[in-house]
Amino acid sequence: MKKILNVSEMKQVRGGAQTSSLCGEGEKLYTCTTTYNSGFKSTGAVCAATIFMARRAIIMAKTDQMQADPGIDDIQCS
Repeated sequence: MKKILNVSEMKQVRGGAQTSSLCGEGEKLYTCTTTYNSGFKSTGAVCAATIFMARRAIIMAKTDQMQADPGIDDIQCS
């Protein structure tokens, strides 16, 4: 499973996919905004090899946290 950053690590994020010592070899740090069916938005960062894998990691993490359909409408990563 890909690493999802905590609050202190997020403070180091400047936006856009970038090389980071926080990520594993071959991965970049992606900043992603998740929009839920309710209209609520959250922004975070994830280490992944591609944008597709960043989106997948967020969906998996949110589903695990909620133990059900997290109601995600859209995920935009850069």
